[in-house]
Amino acid sequence: MSVNEDYVNLLKRVREMCLTGQCAGAELELHSVYRRAGCPPYIKVVLAALLARRARHNDAKVVLKHVTPKSIGQCSPSQIKLTISVLVSLGSISEAEALGKAYQEVFGRDASNWLYEMSAPGSQNLSGQRHAPVDELANELAQEPKAIQTLVYAQKHKRDLTTVNLLRQAIRKIIPLFENDPHQMTMVCQAMAELAVLAGDHAQAQRWAHRGLEEDPYCASLALLIDRLRDDGRTTLPPRTVLLCVATQYPDYPDVQSALIRRETAEGRLDEARERLRDWLEREPYSPHALALRKEIAA
Repeated sequence: MSVNEDYVNLLKRVREMCLTGQCAGAELELHSVYRRAGCPPYIKVVLAALLARRARHNDAKVVLKHVTPKSIGQCSPSQIKLTISVLVSLGSISEAEALGKAYQEVFGRDASNWLYEMSAPGSQNLSGQRHAPVDELANELAQEPKAIQTLVYAQKHKRDLTTVNLLRQAIRKIIPLFENDPHQMTMVCQAMAELAVLAGDHAQAQRWAHRGLEEDPYCASLALLIDRLRDDGRTTLPPRTVLLCVATQYPDYPDVQSALIRRETAEGRLDEARERLRDWLEREPYSPHALALRKEIAA
């Protein structure tokens, strides 16, 4: 059996492992070979994608460290696109912009189209590009739904209202594609909620955040988003109820615990807030979040 056939068989095993929920094992399989001399680029892309999927963006960046503006000619588009997405997720905007510029210079129109449609850093300065229509962007996002989170993150870092509105329209068009996938639908609802916040549309932000909780009642990021939004008293679940649900399911999430205690304190539920903080300190007596919160409440 040739070396290439070995790698193809490896990818087949990795695919089966991912389909059966053994993603950690799949990562270990890929880790065992990705540093080998001659390891094909697609192995590194798959490993980096799995790491990025679990928000291990720094680890994904290490796997893709060979993808640089100077080496762009030796890299595949999939490597470059993933690296740009990882850099944006890490907030390394200048690095992402430099890589995107090199990508356009070497790969031409296809690179330019992708950079512009994804609103990648620096894409607004590309020459010869017109504003990406909603339908074109929707089609691109339908093929690469993971790009949605990257695009929203980029707008949170540097907001452009035209792009925010374009994204809202494009994502809305493809929502039916995700309605039978709770995980994807939760992600899309959170994206729409965050974009609504950026657009100043707080009513829609509330609507999308609560729609996401219908898919995943224990989504910490949505609970925290709802806590930050202005409570008009018209939602089915008030912020405290949402936070309490997630905090009960995940008592080791410090951000959720902190938000719930602050919420209870602000609502005058001082006894409940203090008891919750006391329980937290009993579980984790040296938690910096809990210790800081104790000082905050005592002040």
